[in-house]
Amino acid sequence: MAIVAAFGLMGAFFMAGLYVAGALGVLSLLLMSLFGGQQLWNVLPSRSWQTYTEWNWVAIPLFILMGELVLRSGIAEKMYSSLSRWVALLPGGLLHTNIASSALFAASAGSSIATAATISRVALPAFKTRGYNERMVLGSLAAGGTLGILIPPSIILLIYALSTGQSIPRMFLAGFVPGFMIAGIFMLMIGVSSIIWPGIAPREFGGALWDKAAWKDRIMALLPMLPMITLIILVLGTIYTDVFVPSEAAAAGVAGAFILAVVHTSGALLRRFMLEFLEMSRLILILPRNAKRWIRATLGGHKQNPNQIHEMLPNRQLFPIRQLFIEAATTNFTMLGQAFLSTIRTTSMIMLILMAAFTLQFAFARLGMSQEIAGWVTGFNLSPIQLVLVLVVFYLLLGTFMESYSMLFVTLPIVLPALRAAGVDLFWFGIILVILFELAQITPPQGMALYVLHAARREVNAATPSPGDPETKSGITTGTIGDVYMGVLPFIACMILVLALLIAFPGIVSWFPDLVKGQK
Repeated sequence: MAIVAAFGLMGAFFMAGLYVAGALGVLSLLLMSLFGGQQLWNVLPSRSWQTYTEWNWVAIPLFILMGELVLRSGIAEKMYSSLSRWVALLPGGLLHTNIASSALFAASAGSSIATAATISRVALPAFKTRGYNERMVLGSLAAGGTLGILIPPSIILLIYALSTGQSIPRMFLAGFVPGFMIAGIFMLMIGVSSIIWPGIAPREFGGALWDKAAWKDRIMALLPMLPMITLIILVLGTIYTDVFVPSEAAAAGVAGAFILAVVHTSGALLRRFMLEFLEMSRLILILPRNAKRWIRATLGGHKQNPNQIHEMLPNRQLFPIRQLFIEAATTNFTMLGQAFLSTIRTTSMIMLILMAAFTLQFAFARLGMSQEIAGWVTGFNLSPIQLVLVLVVFYLLLGTFMESYSMLFVTLPIVLPALRAAGVDLFWFGIILVILFELAQITPPQGMALYVLHAARREVNAATPSPGDPETKSGITTGTIGDVYMGVLPFIACMILVLALLIAFPGIVSWFPDLVKGQK
């Protein structure tokens, strides 16, 4: 009776449009009121406090803040530009850059939506006049963005590990190989498709493959990426080597991301300060003629006569220090404010849903509903693989109308007892589950990443209209969400292929964690 009431009420709440946290919380309270006793109400507060005061939960807002700092500082733009010089050599050109930059940005953002939104706004302007197939561009951006929840540090992997008692470092390590497998198969599909159908993507570099100057430019382009790569390696390396627990590594990542963000946002102002200093101190006189001309042009000076020292304004001496400091402080405070507010909103949403999900899990367990569900599933005599295949179909259907976090928090209390009763390896299943959540992000009709990308396309086209383009009207594309749906279909097929490989060969998931940390 309790199980029927639970699923009936859950369906009614979601059909009524209640928020996930509200639906789960109200459901758990109703179940305890109708089918539980006073004892449940006495135990629940202490259990909730015990669970959510665990130190590892602190890593969630810290990883979110780390990603927000990287997102708001504009570092992704340099990352995209640097990677484009390398992967655009391949058949498919800049389409590969979408995948590679998404994979790298995922290692700092930890969120698929943030990854898709950021990379799409950086990448879309570069495709407007290059002759790429629009649907393939949109599909590569949407699919690449999903890597944010699989490649560590992943917020969902962290929550899953804490909820199921798995090792967080091993869980993070397990996400590497499948994550880069998906990225690699994406790029392989793009390359093969571009060779078979050349109209998909133009060749970006023609015969310049062995140009020494081009290779020098590519190597120099890697320099701006080194601090970001170092930060990612530092954060993940300290977790894998047990130097830091995840919460400590996340705190170190926030500190590093803060320094990178401030340096990046203040870089232009610092360069301007140095040029002003050279001008005012008359050190410009000892520089070569071309350097003088460039400095004067940058500062708005006299290009015609590079040796001329223009007259200083009355308050000229105050400008380099005071004015530049004010501009740098304003820019950084604005960036930090946006990052903190976004972190607060995201963390609050996650923790409210998590608290409601824990309450539901507690009610299920104490009312004996978890055991009943597990016994009902066991009665079908399904093997672990058969049960997993049934759950794969279930999550594929669920992903057409529910987003990742909701799927995780709603279903985990229900399926977890059945998985344990059937003897399914929860460590391996966690990766399978996250890939299914990735698919949910891009599965029509309700894939969240699809709508984020569609909105980004409209913003970019509105900001940079293409005159004479029949596909634009007042700078806003006449394309529909259907273009994004069609573009993402080949990438969905690639992800299903990886999913099938992981189910057929479970050792792929555990190979890298066993290599680094030893067999469990």
